[in-house]
Parts: sequence; C-alpha cells; structure tokens
Amino acid sequence: MHEQPRFGARKEPDQTWTIFDRRTGETAEQSGIILARLNQNLVLGLIQILEQIEDAPKRVH
Repeated sequence: MHEQPRFGARKEPDQTWTIFDRRTGETAEQSGIILARLNQNLVLGLIQILEQIEDAPKRVH
C-alpha cells in the first residue's frame, strides 16, 4: 500500500514554486538546499526524485 506522497508543490505570489513537506507543512530542504523559488517544470521532476529517495530502502552504515 502506498501512502500519500510526502512532498507537494505550491505556487507563490511571485509566480515561482515551492516544494513543501506534507508532514510538517514546511518548505522542503535536500542536502542543505531550500527548495523554493523554482520554476514549475523543475518542481515536477524534483518531487519525483524526492519521492524515490523517500521510498528507497534505508541502510545502516
């Protein structure tokens, strides 16, 4: 069973897009990069990548 996607996108008043974490409501961040002020095409691809990372098996190092 697949849960609701963790990440979503919202259009900002300045016409850019922000990726947010549905669990926290906060702007998403990956590897220290705040995922805001993006264009729509970039957002769609990044959300797919973030979901793949989220769904990947976790390993203990």
